Amino acid sequence: MPRKPSTNSSIWVVLVILACLFIGAFWVIRYQSWQKKELRDYTRQAPKWTEALKFEQVFGNFSDGILGIDVSEYQGKINFSGLQLQLQSRPIEFVVIRATMGKDGVDRRFKQNWEGFRTLPVVRGAYHYYRPDENSTQQAKNFIQQTKLKEGDLIPVLDIEKHSTIQSKDRLRQGIKNWLQLVEAHYGVRPMIYTGDKFFWEVLHNQGFDEYPIWVANYNRVLEPQTQNWVIWQFSEKGSLPGIGARIDLNLLRGGRFQLVKLKMPPR
Repeated sequence: MPRKPSTNSSIWVVLVILACLFIGAFWVIRYQSWQKKELRDYTRQAPKWTEALKFEQVFGNFSDGILGIDVSEYQGKINFSGLQLQLQSRPIEFVVIRATMGKDGVDRRFKQNWEGFRTLPVVRGAYHYYRPDENSTQQAKNFIQQTKLKEGDLIPVLDIEKHSTIQSKDRLRQGIKNWLQLVEAHYGVRPMIYTGDKFFWEVLHNQGFDEYPIWVANYNRVLEPQTQNWVIWQFSEKGSLPGIGARIDLNLLRGGRFQLVKLKMPPR
């Protein structure tokens, strides 16, 4: 006669099956949980890229950096008595003021701004906005007539950032060089060039301008500008200070006090 199956054996078979089902369910749940976490990490919104965060990163990467601003008539009337020369615990140590534009333009607030910053603990500088379709000699004379630089001021600055609509790049470069040479002959120092990263590579690089001190504008989220051997980096156009009603540009001068001294007008 066949033997009757053992009851104990049947129980063990059931227990083994239940254990396998439990273990399988456990790992399925773990896998699904892991997938959900990966999806959350992948789709989670990145931290908002604020100007304050940019400021911290820029000066974190250049610990010897010196903070400066530049102003023009677009900032309106500055309240010099209430002006706060500090931003996120960093002092503002230099300011560059627009003096002239093109062959005959004069910034409407240049004289007030130049005088207003004179008594404040900052190094002043002046710049000329170059109009690429106007005569370079007349533009140099305009800047020279309006701007009296003395020992301790920053060297003169040429702001060139636009292409010409009436002449070739070569002719534009000739005009820029002419302005730089005339201004250098008058003040006895080599001027600084302000420009954008893209314009530098398209027009100025390897064309005799790399030897000038370069002040470059790049507001993107980058570790540093692409332009080689830059001295000043204009990293933001959204700065804000008590005493100035409009947004201002923020600039980092790298190289510390030694570099700042090199950019000053020498005794004459």
